[in-house]
Amino acid sequence: MRVIVCTKRDLIGCIQLNQVLPRLAGAEVMVLLSDKTRGAETTVPELGELKFLERELPIDTLFPLIDEVGGNAAMATFHAIPERFGVPVRVVHSIAKPETVALVRDFQPDIIISIRFSHIFRRSVYAIPRFGTFNVHPGALPRYAGLFPSMRTIADGETRLGCTLHRVDDGIDTGPVVGIGYEDIDPGRSLLWHIVRSYRPGIELFLDMLARLEKGESVPETVQDPAGRQYASMPDAAAFADFRAKGFRLYDPAEYRDMLAPFLPPGFDPMV
Repeated sequence: MRVIVCTKRDLIGCIQLNQVLPRLAGAEVMVLLSDKTRGAETTVPELGELKFLERELPIDTLFPLIDEVGGNAAMATFHAIPERFGVPVRVVHSIAKPETVALVRDFQPDIIISIRFSHIFRRSVYAIPRFGTFNVHPGALPRYAGLFPSMRTIADGETRLGCTLHRVDDGIDTGPVVGIGYEDIDPGRSLLWHIVRSYRPGIELFLDMLARLEKGESVPETVQDPAGRQYASMPDAAAFADFRAKGFRLYDPAEYRDMLAPFLPPGFDPMV
């Protein structure tokens, strides 16, 4: 099986790669990373905070220090992933550019999986694999379509975070659903902690689907009911104020330290 894994070049994307790549050891894999930023990240303070925690601190500062030192940490940085897992890693700035389409077509994937990729797939790419292109969406579709579904789910008072595995089509989060998995919400934990965990059920659904496809089994899909769709774009300052007013936190320093710890080689101290 030839698999393309698409994710974002940030801390959460790197965590997801470290979880999924060992379980694709029998496949031929290529990783595509997006480096997309959005204008709202410079105008909404909370989005700027998340950008710092997810990208600027780990990817631009901490990971280069780790790469310089080397060592055998529990999780690999983006720089170390090719050697550890034997997969090529490419950064793409647009999935629709001819050179990216050619890169995907030349790899001849059987399937593409998108986990936090940010770019919108066009038919010129998503139709290339024989089994299709699938997305791990960290929200229960169709209700939590769009961006920041974890935040919306928590703010709505739900007890579980849904994660949907669905086929990619011409819309955004509109394709037929393979399944929805769930993670319990812990009100004492931060939004960032929940976001990291929110992808796990969808990844499990994808790996189960992949095993079934390899056996020649069919995988049923369910068409979404558009009447239940509540699409949302990036949250604004008012949405974050409401989130905090309900007693929730954006991040927690101790939880963040625990997210970074698996990337640190034994004895590594970036302050020395």
